[in-house]
Amino acid sequence: MLKVFKVICLAVFLMTTSVTFAIDYKYKTIDDFKTLESFKSVDAFESNYNKYIQDCLDNTGGGTGGKPCLIINYEMWDRELNIYYNRLMKVLGEKEKELLKESQLAWIKERDKSIAFNSSLLDDKYENETGTMYSLLRADDADSMMTPIVKQRALLLKKWLEFIEDQKQNE
Repeated sequence: MLKVFKVICLAVFLMTTSVTFAIDYKYKTIDDFKTLESFKSVDAFESNYNKYIQDCLDNTGGGTGGKPCLIINYEMWDRELNIYYNRLMKVLGEKEKELLKESQLAWIKERDKSIAFNSSLLDDKYENETGTMYSLLRADDADSMMTPIVKQRALLLKKWLEFIEDQKQNE
């Protein structure tokens, strides 16, 4: 009987401490991180915020407490996408601005369709799963499938901006 009591006490302790971790953890927002241009490479940029993501996951007890850790990856690339889009709009002529705007709107529609499809796939995969662990696993799957789409677009916008800046320097 004493052995069962110890096991129950240990289980309760472990469950309550993981909740405490999540409550006490100071989550960061994308504003707490430097932008891509502050780093020598994309790898250095990603390494910087990936350290936070791992620390966040390690210290929030898992489950739903870890979900805010996983959205940072997508949000970082979405921020970069917006930075480069806005910079491009400032240096383009009127015709090119309109073309970029049309291109971006078409890309957003495609992205949103991809998110809806991805969500449907994940709904099917996790349909019969219960518990906060599966919520975290689903969030991780969503991030790993959708972030590359936004990253690719952000890097394309960055490349276009660099091309224009190089052209202007060569004039």
